[in-house]
Amino acid sequence: MSIPNHLRVDHPDQLATVAKALAAAPWVALDSESNSMFVYREQVCLIQINAGGGFFVIDPLALGVVASQTPSAVLTPLRAELERTDRPLYLHGGEYDAACMRRDFGIEMGGVWDTQQAASLLGWPKTGYGSLVEAMTGVVLGKAWATYDWATRPLHPEALAYAIDDVVYLPGIAETLKTAVAAADIEDEVDQANRVVAASGWNGGFDPSGMWRIRDVNALGPDGLRVLARLYAWRDGAAQAENLPAGRMINNEVLGLLARHPPATPADLKKSRLKSYIVDRYGPALLEAMALAKDDPAPARREFLRMTPEAQAREQRLKAWRRDEAERRTKADGRTVPLQLVLPARALEHLTLHGAADLATVPQLGARRAARYGDALRGLCG
Repeated sequence: MSIPNHLRVDHPDQLATVAKALAAAPWVALDSESNSMFVYREQVCLIQINAGGGFFVIDPLALGVVASQTPSAVLTPLRAELERTDRPLYLHGGEYDAACMRRDFGIEMGGVWDTQQAASLLGWPKTGYGSLVEAMTGVVLGKAWATYDWATRPLHPEALAYAIDDVVYLPGIAETLKTAVAAADIEDEVDQANRVVAASGWNGGFDPSGMWRIRDVNALGPDGLRVLARLYAWRDGAAQAENLPAGRMINNEVLGLLARHPPATPADLKKSRLKSYIVDRYGPALLEAMALAKDDPAPARREFLRMTPEAQAREQRLKAWRRDEAERRTKADGRTVPLQLVLPARALEHLTLHGAADLATVPQLGARRAARYGDALRGLCG
């Protein structure tokens, strides 16, 4: 696996060179790698940039960046160039990249053009980066480093090559997709999707209501819910202390099993599906947490959005219309027109709840859809 010529940026003095290249580039392609699979306090560990054909690999760890709730100022020399809106900044599936760049460096990337969004709105069946590269270039990218710990230093040379590949082919893919988007006359819809990507925010951190997403949680009675709530909060605290992803300590399935049948003794705990080191290290704490849970108030069941009968009927009409319109355009255009091209999920939800009195306030609708479908939407929502 060959590695393109690139500048490895591991000292702040080198950032001026990157900024100069960014300033002269007609386009920029960017990708980032994080260590979220391995730690509780994740961070961006590598940033790969293709600036008009010049490759740069920025090492935030070497630049002294540590995981923090406060963005680092280390990339301030690049901020103005990465936030420009007068030239494209290519990403692929860039919601996470945009959120992490904002979280870790306070950078709000501008000019975002996301190739996965474009391929999806074009109705392409496979929209992963590797699939697009193979379809357009014939190059088959390996997946051996997809689960690599990007905080590892020194980086394995093949992992570095894998990371740089994410921006080697991206500009060519983007140009091909731009042509297809123009031919399909869906520039406005793609622009709306790109704005959503650029605005992506970080949703991490502990959320107690996350326990309601555990499989079969609604089958638990009050006692089981008390235990689950206790264990869910306890797991997060232990994960923070060990700086491990909570799910790698005790996965949600095991939490659910413990809540359904709480072990009462060390012997019972050893028979559970907990990892042996968790039992050895945390057995007494787990047993105490489950015992204390009986005195906790039963967690209030999460209130799902309750729609009025009128809203439910409106939702059914909108979904049926969206399906029919996608099928109609698919036949008329001779290509697959996906549902989200007709009406994105966020727009459908808003129309369901609030109606179509003011289409300008409907998220992700955009001017093109409003002009094309405004009368139909007002009729459906009336």
